[in-house]
Formats: sequence, structure tokens, C-alpha cells
Amino acid sequence: MNIEYIRERVIIALANYCGATKGQLAAFEEHAPADTSSKKRKRLHFVVLDKSRVSADLDPVSCSETRSRVRPFPPIHEITFCSSSWRRALSALDEDSCAWLRYCYGYDLDFAHQVSICKFIWQQFESKSRGSKITAKKRARLSSLVWLAVQHYATEGTGRIGKTYPAGELAKLTGVTKSNWSENYAAQWDELLWLCQDLDRSALRAISCKRSDARSKILTS
Repeated sequence: MNIEYIRERVIIALANYCGATKGQLAAFEEHAPADTSSKKRKRLHFVVLDKSRVSADLDPVSCSETRSRVRPFPPIHEITFCSSSWRRALSALDEDSCAWLRYCYGYDLDFAHQVSICKFIWQQFESKSRGSKITAKKRARLSSLVWLAVQHYATEGTGRIGKTYPAGELAKLTGVTKSNWSENYAAQWDELLWLCQDLDRSALRAISCKRSDARSKILTS
């Protein structure tokens, strides 16, 4: 299974193509919609308001068509239509995988997705570190690193535009020295990044399998 291919398909499926065509206001801005040369000026028109006649300086105008295409654009973008099977597969995933793919590849900053991702990563981390002696203070510091690890991996591991965190900055954000970080926190940080990678790859495999199953059902029906 080609992870990079699946990743590219998901990015295309979650991209927003709403601005691919110009709206009416943009067309009006670029092309003057009114041309009075074909209509001669006529006398003032009157509008009756509260039983009184009010003059309205309205001149008849001829409006040219704003769209330049003889054939109008389709109601849905071609790429959006062709990638619909990937979005249907995404909606069939579990909450954690769906939240991860939407955040990393759809640039969806919905707070609910961020909470879902952090909860999942932290639960996985606690289950793997069960039996290890970790103080409450260190546990609190490690829990504050979960979202940073998600952002770091999303930038470095998936090519998403974002920020990475070097060891010196992580030590400063955690409130420890660089030596303390390298001795007591660096290994756990790498574990958090590995969990992010595992979630990323499992989510990509899952969406590919969901799409393949759906397509096979359509072909056999």
C-alpha cells in the first residue's frame, strides 16, 4: 500500500475549490456591467410615496453579461466530483482517524478535532507507559506536550504548513533545562511523535480500505 499516493489523494479530496471560479461581484469589478450608450436620456421618472410624487433620477441602461464563457461552469468542480469517493470513505472512519485526516490534510482547525486527536494520543501514551514510575508533575508536563507533538509531526512528517519545535524551545516551553530535557523528556517526546506517525499511517490505510470496500460493493451490485 503506497502511503504517499493515499496521502496525495486525501489532500486533493479535502481541498477547497470553491474559489476556483469567479463570483458575480468579481465579474462586476473587472467588467463594467452597465453601458448607457445605446439608451438615450429620458425625462425623470416619478415614484409615488405617501400620496406624493417624488422624482427619481433613473436612467435606463443596458447591462452586458458578466460571464465571458459561452458555456457556463458546472455546478460542481470536476476534481471535487472525482474525489467524492475519498470523502465518503472519510466519513465512514472512526472519530479519531477522521479528525486526524481533516486536521493534517484538510487544514480543518475545528477545536473538536484537536481535542479528539490529543485525547487519543494521550490515551495511547498512558497505555504504553503503564507500569513506569512517572511523577504527577512530570505527567502534567508530558500531557502539555501532546498538542505540540501533533503540530510538530503534522509539519515534519506529512508536509503540512506549520511549525516544528527544536529541543531548546521544547525545554523552555516545558519549564526545564536543556540537560533535564535530554535526560528525562526527550525519550517521551519521541514516543509521542511515534504515536502521531502510527495514527497517521493507520488513518491513511483505513480510508484506503474503506474506499476500496465501497467501490467493490458498487461493482458487484
